[in-house]
Amino acid sequence: MFDLNLTLVDFYIARGIEFLGEATIGTVVRGAGAKWNAPDPVSRVDERWQFQAEDLGISFPAARALLNKTQKVVADETGLSVATVKALERGDHWADSSKAMQGYYERNHVEFLGWSDAATKRFYGVGVRWMRSLPISS
Repeated sequence: MFDLNLTLVDFYIARGIEFLGEATIGTVVRGAGAKWNAPDPVSRVDERWQFQAEDLGISFPAARALLNKTQKVVADETGLSVATVKALERGDHWADSSKAMQGYYERNHVEFLGWSDAATKRFYGVGVRWMRSLPISS
């Protein structure tokens, strides 16, 4: 299994995926997740073609995968229809539904990553991770 895991990691890294997380010996990994590699925000625009760019700055499919939930479960827990969840995951955008979906994932400790580039109108470094500092419950 160890060799298979290394092969999979190499596969994703070669395609521009960066795995995230912080750990010290004897502790759980904090902030685990994945995102597209991204150029430095101050890099030259003509160098950015080398990186995966997205039309949307938020990845609902990645967030759902991190939670390991089906579209039906997400729909039930957000009060949205399955069709709406699917549409939002495809990239459709309706302000109220998108806000409800983003809030749902953030309440479930998912942090969205990435930054927008005004020059290209694209997003870089899009991905998700578990929030490193979980909110304190009262």
